[in-house]
Amino acid sequence: MKRKCVIIFLCLLFTFLLFLVQISSEKRPPFKTPRPSFDYDGVGFQKEMRFSDACRLWLLDIGQTPVPTLLIDRHILKQVENGRCDQMDGIRTAIQIGVDVEFQWKSDSWDKKFEVLFYVNDTEKDYLDFRTERRKIIPKNFPTQRIGNLLIPTVIPVFLEFWHRANYVPCRNMTIKRDSPRLETFPFLQKYILKDPPIPARESVRHLAALRDQMLRFGIFPFLNGGTFLGWFRECTVIPHTTDMDLAIFSENWNTEFFEFLWSKQSKFRVKRQLGMVNDSYEVTVLPKTGFPTPIDIFLLYEGRNHTTGADYRWVGGTAIDGQKYKYIYPPYDPYCSADLLGHIFWVTCTPEVKVTVGTVLLLKTTVPLLQLEYGARWYTDRNSLKYVWNAARNVVRNGRFSEKQMRDDVYNEYRF
Repeated sequence: MKRKCVIIFLCLLFTFLLFLVQISSEKRPPFKTPRPSFDYDGVGFQKEMRFSDACRLWLLDIGQTPVPTLLIDRHILKQVENGRCDQMDGIRTAIQIGVDVEFQWKSDSWDKKFEVLFYVNDTEKDYLDFRTERRKIIPKNFPTQRIGNLLIPTVIPVFLEFWHRANYVPCRNMTIKRDSPRLETFPFLQKYILKDPPIPARESVRHLAALRDQMLRFGIFPFLNGGTFLGWFRECTVIPHTTDMDLAIFSENWNTEFFEFLWSKQSKFRVKRQLGMVNDSYEVTVLPKTGFPTPIDIFLLYEGRNHTTGADYRWVGGTAIDGQKYKYIYPPYDPYCSADLLGHIFWVTCTPEVKVTVGTVLLLKTTVPLLQLEYGARWYTDRNSLKYVWNAARNVVRNGRFSEKQMRDDVYNEYRF
């Protein structure tokens, strides 16, 4: 009798699973065939500059330093970028340079025309750590040209953005008591019905850093978003039960050439899906071609204005399989600070806990911390990913609907590999 009950239960469970699969397949637009990969010609890459003869001579003159130095002076770099080095002979302020702290013993021998900022170059980290009065960190992987003992960045606009975003913001490193739902004891349910398996933290962050570097080649500056931002700020790591990673980009900083590059042989990633349109609710999910297949969601952050209140805000979109669109509402955003996530530099908002007014679109005439806006008053407590409903966040509002034709032809593209 007991065996019969077990068999009946298994049959009912199997039927239920088939029913769920059928329901899902009926609602979901059909999978599409991936585009064939190709050799990318580099047309969208940020170009390295060639120094004018006047700049080369001027840089050679100031480059006679006792040890290797990095030119970080923003005013000088802008003049070099514009080829106006013949106008720099009358400079009265000290020229900012970066020097590895291992050469600090040479500090007494520096010419007074320099302002020396010492940095730590830790081989375990992918950034240079300037221990100035306000700590600053910048990526270490950028192209330079050496003239004398002076290293000059050759993609100056990108380097200047590094320095603009260099102010360091620490994470909270909180100890979190984990929320463990009963369903996690049934891994087959977790995998096939509810969620993908959790991602490995360190390998996934390495993938995220590799994606960051590929974006930078196109002049795109991503910043941490969603659960990845929450995990960094709250715990200084990846939330252990999360199943993907999240980046956001200002919509005006997006380069469509990068999406083309993702289909190339040179890309370290492949496109898993692309939702929405570039001007509306755009989202791209990529997977690394090697190693653990960590899904990384890339969202565009758009500008918006409440026509009733006149208040500005930012938003990212979400698209359901039935075409319903959603907006995640944020206050005017400031992703101009740097953070360390497991030894890798990423950009984050400078004000994760500063209170913001949320009466823009959500009709909440109150002031709350930024994290509370999305994750509620108890953002500092764990909520297992199995319980997360993507379109039920506090800062989500409905935003119209894509038509069936749009869903089929343009805005809901999932690729079958």
